[in-house]
Amino acid sequence: MQKADFLTSFLDPVRAKILRLLILNAELFSPGDVAKRAGVSAADAHKELNALEAIGVVKKLEGEGKNARERKAGTRYSFNEKFRYANALSTFVHEVSPERFNDVERAIRGAGKMSAIVLSGVFIGDHRRPADLLLVADSVNEKRLEKVLRGFEPKYGREIRYTVLSTPEFRYRMTINDKLLRDTLDYPHRILLDKKNLI
Repeated sequence: MQKADFLTSFLDPVRAKILRLLILNAELFSPGDVAKRAGVSAADAHKELNALEAIGVVKKLEGEGKNARERKAGTRYSFNEKFRYANALSTFVHEVSPERFNDVERAIRGAGKMSAIVLSGVFIGDHRRPADLLLVADSVNEKRLEKVLRGFEPKYGREIRYTVLSTPEFRYRMTINDKLLRDTLDYPHRILLDKKNLI
């Protein structure tokens, strides 16, 4: 049974859809793109974008970009990462989003013999974490793993930082309260795989 979408139940559905789009995708969107991608009317998108800009949640860019084509694109919007509550809001949206990570798990499993897969950082919406992905693997194909992660980077808008540990090394680090592990496991994270009950 599909779980209810808590975000659209908790917030106005139009605002919830637009917030999710902007927070989960580190891109610049025209008002038309926001309406299309969020599945709302152009009028509703325009109204909500103005309201969210007024309180500082989103930022509006007029004719800015990395190249001439982007600068001609006109008005575009993005999530304002400098907003006072940006990190808390991003973490909340990631946590309650119905989006699943089946594709991430399946792709990573194909890169080696995995014992544990833990998502943190960009996947959870907390950019302060030292790693976005923690892997415990008995063997791993580094080239394949790099290719898999590079494929996910456009969606999350940044380079995915990861750490790979062998099972013995992970167990040892757990016994000494390793800082990397504590900075990952003591904060919001998502366990996709834990074959050996390591965590």
